[in-house]
Amino acid sequence: MSPLPPTQLLLTLAEPTRLRILNCLAAAPLFVSDLQAVLDLPQPTVSRHLTVLKRSGLVRDTPIAQFVLYRIKSETGPQGRLLQAVIDALGQDESMRLERHRALDRSRAHGRGRMPSLPARSAAAATEGDAR
Repeated sequence: MSPLPPTQLLLTLAEPTRLRILNCLAAAPLFVSDLQAVLDLPQPTVSRHLTVLKRSGLVRDTPIAQFVLYRIKSETGPQGRLLQAVIDALGQDESMRLERHRALDRSRAHGRGRMPSLPARSAAAATEGDAR
């Protein structure tokens, strides 16, 4: 895949949720469930934006069992420098720094053997499933 032209890259990065996702991934590779927890967003929203970032060549994914680990794709050249400048600038914002620290904490928990948990079923869904 060829790198995005700078204007297209900036348009991709202009969406606030994608910026927040990249900010978290700048701390460490994360699972979708980690991003959901750190950003307080629903899974479909996180997955949709990760798809855009992946198609743009900004992130890459690694399947691990039934989960997928996402990380920023290392790039050299103008696209990599532009992305690094944006990530560096995000680190100057207090709320972005806090999210980045929460993302790092979530990632460190994986090193202690914690895999992301599947979303808990609601009590109604559990009762309905038990009735079947």
